[in-house]
Amino acid sequence: MAKEEKDLEVLEDETNITEDEKIKADVEKKIKKQIEKKEVKEGQLGFYRIGEYLKTEHKWENYLFVAVSIITLVLGTLILNGALVVRDDFPLIGDHPNVLAWILIGFASIALLYSLWPFFKPAFPEFKKITWLTLPKFLADAARVFIFMTIMVLMILLFNYLISGLLANIIRVLD
Repeated sequence: MAKEEKDLEVLEDETNITEDEKIKADVEKKIKKQIEKKEVKEGQLGFYRIGEYLKTEHKWENYLFVAVSIITLVLGTLILNGALVVRDDFPLIGDHPNVLAWILIGFASIALLYSLWPFFKPAFPEFKKITWLTLPKFLADAARVFIFMTIMVLMILLFNYLISGLLANIIRVLD
């Protein structure tokens, strides 16, 4: 009996080893797949890697990217308006400052949209959850707002008229 028990234990150990080996092989396969995915991801164009880096790794750099985009957009607009002048003898740009301005505006706009996308992306699924007003409710609310704004404008005009008259009388008395 003892020999049969030992044989049984050996068989169980062999099955445990094979199960352990199977688990080990599965883990190795998963690790290989992850490495392959990482290599494929790293092999993509740098533009996508920069975007992924900005979205996941360093959120503060997105803020910097927004600031630089806005500054570039303003510079391009200033060149187009003529408030910022490029000298005519400046190499390559001096002859065509408007082309430079439009290039700056184009790149800055794309960069601004690209850097702001992670901030607005979570909002889009929320739009699907919105229940919009019916037309009668919308018109009633719009009429209320219009009436309120009209009353406020009339009050401000009345106060302006009263204060202007009061100040005019004070100035007349002081002179």
